[in-house]
Amino acid sequence: MQKSYDSLKDNDIEVILLAYLLKHPELLDTHFEQISFNLFANPENLKIFKVLEDFHQSQKNISIDTIKNYIPDIQSQTLKDLSLQIDQIVFSKEIFLNYIESLQELYLRRELFKLTQDKNNESTTFQTSNNIKEIFLDLEKKIFDLSNFKKENYEFKDFATVTKSSLQLVEKAFKKKGKYSGVVSGFNDLDNMLGGLQNSDLVILAGRPSMGKTALATNIAFNAAKYYSNEEEKGSVVMFSLEMSAEQIGLRILAEQSRIPSDKLRKGELNERDSAALSSTYQEIHQLNFFFDDSPNLTVSELRSKLRRYKKNYNIKLVLIDYLQLIKPEGQRDSRVNELSEITRSLKQLAKEFDLPVVSLSQLSRQVENRDDKRPLLSDLRESGSIEQDADVVMFIYRESYYLQRNEPTRGSDETQESYQKKHDAWKDRNEEVFNKAELIVAKQRNGPTGKIELYFDDKYTKFLGIDKNNNF
Repeated sequence: MQKSYDSLKDNDIEVILLAYLLKHPELLDTHFEQISFNLFANPENLKIFKVLEDFHQSQKNISIDTIKNYIPDIQSQTLKDLSLQIDQIVFSKEIFLNYIESLQELYLRRELFKLTQDKNNESTTFQTSNNIKEIFLDLEKKIFDLSNFKKENYEFKDFATVTKSSLQLVEKAFKKKGKYSGVVSGFNDLDNMLGGLQNSDLVILAGRPSMGKTALATNIAFNAAKYYSNEEEKGSVVMFSLEMSAEQIGLRILAEQSRIPSDKLRKGELNERDSAALSSTYQEIHQLNFFFDDSPNLTVSELRSKLRRYKKNYNIKLVLIDYLQLIKPEGQRDSRVNELSEITRSLKQLAKEFDLPVVSLSQLSRQVENRDDKRPLLSDLRESGSIEQDADVVMFIYRESYYLQRNEPTRGSDETQESYQKKHDAWKDRNEEVFNKAELIVAKQRNGPTGKIELYFDDKYTKFLGIDKNNNF
């Protein structure tokens, strides 16, 4: 086994690389992101590199004699080999980079070897508190970190490179006939305001219970999946549902699209016309690339591991999570606020890491109910960790009719019938005015305007539509 591990080292290339750096110390500046102590498996070569790096940072010249003075116990053969390579080097940037790549490859192989050996010991000796699921997750995470060792996507970029990438976003929108650079939600007013759901954005959709958060998220996911089914690049949508089962969400979608109330579907109370409509709807939508994961008690690490596989296999373009407060924290924190802060920061990192829009639903605190105007505000998120700070977009869903229907006026003991009737008529008129209407409040957008969007809500089918589409009903 030791022989196998030793084969993952190449002392000759390490010495050649050190010779390059001694003869051309400016390479430490021009290639500092690629050259690190990880490349040197030989302890003596590592010592030389550290001395070389220290001298360069202090802007001092270094020679073989200097190395000998600073590392008195170094073997004479090492210095002899190094001197020989310095004399023989004919500078070639291409060859120099090839040496770096070779040592990086060997480093990754050594780390993979050690990692798999460690996990093999963990799984066979039982000398760990981790269960097999935790061992798998840790192994997957560490292998993923190794595979991203070079971190090419997060390199230092000059202004020309950045503006070129930005221009590509504009070109992407132009190719879509000047519409949106992001993933379409299917709600025109929202897409106009956001330019679509943008890659690497964390979007929070928040509201009190029964406002329709899950219904709206499902509508957005379905619309996006339908859009990608007609695109050349077949993309997919995944919804992590920590509250409802995948079958419950599927039932909702069938009710929305077939226009059969979900309670009739649940009870199986279908007539011949309903059965035909349901069959037709199923045939129309069952092949959409819309995926569900209803695993409960997921941590962000588990979610990341799953998403890594899903994106590779299914070309995921949009992620939805229902809902944030049900995500399991990675460890114990001193308060629930700090737990939620860690979760939202991790979700933002997830969106950036996978370069996808991540839409996460979030509950709002009861303090909304204590105000006369129950429209949510950004301040309502203050007790939910750092949601407001971490999110790129914060949206609230609000339906006034929900509150009105539960607050029918009652007649006071000293109130006249005429006064009560007037109050009741005003309540009834307002109910009719806002019935089936909802507000989507874009309270924060890091890179664009905020505002209010009116939506039509059909509670019979738990379906939202743009306000201009309600004539379909």
